[in-house]
Amino acid sequence: MQAALRQAAIDGNVALDGPNCAGLIGVRDKVIATFNSAMDRGSILEGPVSFVTQSGALGTYMFAAAQDAGVGFDYWVSTGNEAVVGFSDFVSYFVSQATTRTIIAYMEDARDGEVFQSSARESLEAGKPLIILKVGASESGAKAASSHTGALAGSDRVYSAVFDQCGVIRAHDVEDLFDLANICAARKYPRGPRTAMMTISGGAGILMCDRCEEVGLKVVQLKQETMDALRKVLPPFASPVNPVDVSAELITTPGFLKRSMEIVLGDPNVDSLVIFLGLQLHNGAELAGDIVEAAASTDKMVAVNWIAAPRIALDKLRENNVPVFSDPARGIRSLGALVKYVSRRERTLSKQSGAGKPTASFGVERSNIAKARAIVAQARKESRKALTEGEGKAILEIYGIPTPGRQLATGSAEAAKAAEVMGFPVVMKISSADITHKTEAGGVRLGISDAKEAAAAYVDIIAKAKAYNAKAKLDGVLVEEMIGDAVQVIVGFKQDPRFGPVVTFGMGGIFVELIRDFALRVAPFDEDEALAMIQETKAYPLLTGFRGDKKRDVAALAKVILAAGQLAQDFKDDLAELDINPVMVLAEGKGAKAVDALLVLK
Repeated sequence: MQAALRQAAIDGNVALDGPNCAGLIGVRDKVIATFNSAMDRGSILEGPVSFVTQSGALGTYMFAAAQDAGVGFDYWVSTGNEAVVGFSDFVSYFVSQATTRTIIAYMEDARDGEVFQSSARESLEAGKPLIILKVGASESGAKAASSHTGALAGSDRVYSAVFDQCGVIRAHDVEDLFDLANICAARKYPRGPRTAMMTISGGAGILMCDRCEEVGLKVVQLKQETMDALRKVLPPFASPVNPVDVSAELITTPGFLKRSMEIVLGDPNVDSLVIFLGLQLHNGAELAGDIVEAAASTDKMVAVNWIAAPRIALDKLRENNVPVFSDPARGIRSLGALVKYVSRRERTLSKQSGAGKPTASFGVERSNIAKARAIVAQARKESRKALTEGEGKAILEIYGIPTPGRQLATGSAEAAKAAEVMGFPVVMKISSADITHKTEAGGVRLGISDAKEAAAAYVDIIAKAKAYNAKAKLDGVLVEEMIGDAVQVIVGFKQDPRFGPVVTFGMGGIFVELIRDFALRVAPFDEDEALAMIQETKAYPLLTGFRGDKKRDVAALAKVILAAGQLAQDFKDDLAELDINPVMVLAEGKGAKAVDALLVLK
C-alpha cells in the first residue's frame, strides 16, 4: 500500500508527509494537520523555531514541553516513514522560510547521507542553526532505532563527525535541545570564546568557570580600565576580577546591575556576558528589566543563569529574547555550543569567499589512477578479499603517500641479499593477501641486523605463516628499511553505508586499541580539516614537541590524511577499508611514511 501511495504522490507531483506520522502544524498560518495531543493544551507559543521529528509521539511531547521552556514555534512536523518527503527535505524547506530562524530536530537516522549533508550546509550558510537530538548512540539504542525507522542506523561517531563538518549543533538530551533553541533564537552570536561573568554567588562563579573550560570558553581577563570602573560602583569588599561577584548590592541599589553590566559589556576583550542570579522574588521584575535594557544596548551575547527565578522575571527575559537558564552549567554549555557553531560557520563562509587561508589542492594523474585500478582489478580477478602489502603500498605511493624502501624476497638467500643492499637494520614481513594480521601470525620481525639473521628470519616467517593458515597463498617475505625515531599514528578509511568515505586519524601502533582516540571526517575535505583532525587528538602534543621532544612533520602528516580521503573517494565502489598502521611521522621537514598498509576490497 505504501509503495502505491508513494508512486501516486510522485506521479501527481505531491509532497507527501508520512505515512505513519503524526502530521504537521504551521503555527503562523494556523494550519493544524495533526492529531497531536499537545493541541489540547490551548494556544501555541509562536516564534522563530521550526521542529522536525522522526518520532511522532515523542515529538508531540517535546513540542508541548518546549513551549513550557519558552520556545516559540513556526512549524512542527512528524516525518513518519518518509516515503516521499523526508527529514532533510523539511530542513531545506525551513531554511527557505524567512520566519524560521532556528531549526531543531529529533533524529534516529539520516536515510540519505548526501542529501542530509546538503540540507545541513544550507542551514549553516543561511545562518539558521540546525540543532539535532540524535539517538541510537549505544548498541541497544541503535538496534531500537533501526527497528523503529525500518532502516540501518549508522555509526554514532560518524554522525558526530558529519555534524561537526556541517555545523550541526548536537543536543545531548531534551532539556539541552530546548536550551540551545533559546540561545540561538536570541540572534546575538558571540564573536569568540572570551566570556565574562557576573554573579551574586561566589560559588556559582566557580562552577561557571569550571564549565567554561570544559566547553572551550575562555574566562577572559578584564582590561584594567574596566576593573577600575567597576571598583567605583562595587562595594569595597567586592572584587572586579572575572567572574565579578556583585554580592547583595544589586538587591539594595536600584540600577546597580544595569550599570555594572554596561561597564563589562564595554570591555573590548569581552565577547559574551553571563549573569548568575537566584530567587529574587521581590525585585525579580526590576532586575530582569535592568538585564533587558543592558542587553538591548549591545550587540554582544548576554545570557542569564537564574536558579528558582520568579515567573515574572522569566517571562520578561524571554519576551525580549534574552536566553535564560535554570542551572549555571546549562547556560555555559549552551553558550559553548553556540561559540563552536559560529566558529564553524565563519570558517565555512571564509573558504567560500576565498578570504580564508588557501588550502592545498590534491590531484593524481589519471594515468597513475589507472595503474592503481589495474592493481585492484587483478585482485578482484583472483577473488581476493584484500591486497597484499606490496600492492597496497604501490597504490599509496601513487597517491603521494611515502613508504619505506622494500623488496619482495622468495627465498632465504634473496632475503639476505636484499637486506644487505638496503642496509641494516631492516624489517621483514610475510607477504600474503590471505594473512591480514601479520603480527598475530608471527609474520613480522623487527631490527634484523645482519645477513645471517635475515636468512634465518625468512625461514622462520614462512614456517609460522604456514602454521597460522595452511591454505594461505604466500608470495614471499617483504624486506623493508626500518624507520626509527618517529611518532606512530594511524590513518585509514571505511566506506560508511550512509555517508560514504569516512577517514580516521589517531594514535597508532600498540596504542590504537588501548587509547581509542580518533578524529573522523567524511571525504571530501581540505587540508585545513586534515590539520584540525590532528589537533583534536591526543597525538597532537606528541607531534608538537611534548616534554622537550623534537617537533614532527605535521604538515606532511596532513597530506597523508588528505591523500587517504582522495583515495577513499576515487575507489568508493572498490575499496571497503584502508588501515595504515603505523604511519611514522618523522622530524619536522623530514616527512611521514606509511610503514604498514592493509587495503580491503568491497
